Amino acid sequence: MNASTLRHPSGVARAAIAIATLALGHALQAQESAEKTLRQVVVVDQREAQVERKESYLQKIVIAEEEVERFGDVSVGDILKRLTGISFTGPAGVTKDVRMRGLDKGYTQFMINGELVNSATKDRQFQVDRLPADMIERIEIIRAPSAEYDAGNIGGLINIVFKSKVEEVTRTRVAAGKNGKYDIGDAIVQTSKRVGNADIVLAASYTVAAEDVSEAKATYNATTGALTATENKPKPATKTELLFTPRVTWHFGEDRLTFDPYISKGTEDKEEDKLKTGANVAIVTEKEIKEENKRDQVIRLGTRYDGKRDWGGWYAKVALAETRADKKVVADVFKYNGAGVFTSAERKRETEDIVDQYLQFGLGFAAQLGERHLVRGGIEVKDSDFKSRKPKTKQAINASGLPIGAVVSDDGQRDKFDIGERKTTIYLQDEIRLGSSHWLTPGIRYEQTSREASGNDKNGLPYRSDNKLDSSNPSLHYRWAIGKNLNFRASITKTVKLPKFDQLNPTLDTSKDGLTSANAYTGGNVDLKPEDALGYEAGFEKAFAGNRGMLGVNFYERRIKDFVETRTNQENINGAMRWVKRPQNVGEAHIYGMELDWRFPLYEKAGHVLNVVGNHTEMRGTIDSPTKGEIDIKEMPPRVTNLGLDYKHRPSGSFGGFSVNYVPKFSASSTNDNDETELKHWQARTTLDVYVGKIFSPLAEVRLIGRNLLKVKKDETTIKGNSLEHKIEYSKPTVMLTFESRF
Repeated sequence: MNASTLRHPSGVARAAIAIATLALGHALQAQESAEKTLRQVVVVDQREAQVERKESYLQKIVIAEEEVERFGDVSVGDILKRLTGISFTGPAGVTKDVRMRGLDKGYTQFMINGELVNSATKDRQFQVDRLPADMIERIEIIRAPSAEYDAGNIGGLINIVFKSKVEEVTRTRVAAGKNGKYDIGDAIVQTSKRVGNADIVLAASYTVAAEDVSEAKATYNATTGALTATENKPKPATKTELLFTPRVTWHFGEDRLTFDPYISKGTEDKEEDKLKTGANVAIVTEKEIKEENKRDQVIRLGTRYDGKRDWGGWYAKVALAETRADKKVVADVFKYNGAGVFTSAERKRETEDIVDQYLQFGLGFAAQLGERHLVRGGIEVKDSDFKSRKPKTKQAINASGLPIGAVVSDDGQRDKFDIGERKTTIYLQDEIRLGSSHWLTPGIRYEQTSREASGNDKNGLPYRSDNKLDSSNPSLHYRWAIGKNLNFRASITKTVKLPKFDQLNPTLDTSKDGLTSANAYTGGNVDLKPEDALGYEAGFEKAFAGNRGMLGVNFYERRIKDFVETRTNQENINGAMRWVKRPQNVGEAHIYGMELDWRFPLYEKAGHVLNVVGNHTEMRGTIDSPTKGEIDIKEMPPRVTNLGLDYKHRPSGSFGGFSVNYVPKFSASSTNDNDETELKHWQARTTLDVYVGKIFSPLAEVRLIGRNLLKVKKDETTIKGNSLEHKIEYSKPTVMLTFESRF
């Protein structure tokens, strides 16, 4: 792929126009076809979402636009925290790093409008705290993928669908509020119109968000209980996001051509003022003043042609994208002796530039073969380039922060690497109707991934590695419609998670001496194997009250072969034994659990509507390691519960509700990155979100929102050897007022 094509907007625009013109030139007159073939689904209210869930051939939960807008959330992360099987890591009250079924964020995949979208991070996971909630038509949580979906979602798949329904309505919203002491808000405009044979949906938003977070940490002697050190740091962050998501669909009879670009530009600024002390908390031993500024943008241009024939339908799609992130960090570190007297100081600067580009082609079909078979298949090719550059410098400064020495390069050997990837996918599945109430959907997805990495090897010499990974991933989904509104579902699926780009970086960072595990060299592992998982699902779902209510229960199990965690071991480096920290395949992981979700319409009379909504998830997970025995998966809570109430009074237009999220206290014994066994304890966490509002007319809707109204505190204790560390993260509540108008 030519990188310059994606680097310059003019090149992207020319390429997109060429793609659209090519597709238009092949538009053909549509003919009648099977009803279910390549249909375009639009889900607005939760009743439609229940029907979509009930009739789907695979297990999924669908959250409709009505439910998405209920709390007036700022970001997708705020919505996800209330959904089944979802938990988060990171700072208290911050919905950023998503964990499905307790697995680390890299095991969950995100799609936008059915397509994977990368972020310019080393794990390439989409940042859900940056995506405005008001741009969304529905969210689909797919528990076990079929052959149609990428095989990399061991934890699960979240598909975020932007608004596509043409309502001939313009919607605007403005919001303003506070997160602690920081101003937040958003402005959104959406409009749709049918012009001739074209459906046009335009949506744009600008969001200002904040995280008013602080952290306090104390370290003790685990035997005597004596205090040995403290660390305190406020670490607030402010963010902005500009998003533009137009969608144009041209209709040619029953055929359609869709052009749906995705353009976002964001900022994230962080400040950390850290103070460290020893046992005497009155004497500061180290002070760090750190500023971090990040700028990123995502540009994705895609087009898709859907054609219908008497035998079924077909599609062709093309997309190209560039994701870019630039981060600058400046940290001044001041050190003092045991008496609190200044000894030295240093200014460290770091600039990180990440560019992730891809070009993708795809062809597919859906053919109705008789009354019992709906066969789907396709082929996709995706070429990606990932580049990371991170130059660093250091400079001596005095106690006042003024430079007193020359700027010296502090680059690490891992601070520059390139990886190219080509992924070819072929899939085929058959949705078989066995009888009037039984469906069986077998499928197979073959993925071949070729990667080429370049950098330096562990001895600092130029290194280049090529590897090819082949994966055949069968799946089998079964649905039994026991009654009109009662389903039993079961599935067996094979999924695979490829190593992250940074994990394959062959370069070894030798900036530390490598003489102890705490000062280990760090590096990637070109011999890292993919993680293969075999998954089982079985459950029931019951719709009732005219599809306004839903009760679902699902049991799951995953056995993950060659599970990856970071380990520290001794290696021979240039003839000397040194400690090296790198990702390793550590054994087989076993996760299992139960998911329960419900929506009960409690009362509906005289214009009053009252619903109880919620979910409960039980999660368990261990790793069977040949060297460590059975250890727990890191930070996997045993259960997560959400309970909420939703009320409407239709005659007056008044509405309100709340949602409580609860994670109990739990403990886990696992191995940290330094290959040390550690026991962690987390205290229980409860968050509360509320909203009240009134619709005065289509031109005026007002909503008052409160999130994390119970001051969020993440309290954890870590015992490691003879050290006990107690850390608490605090975050502030969010209050926001919104005004919405439709005309």
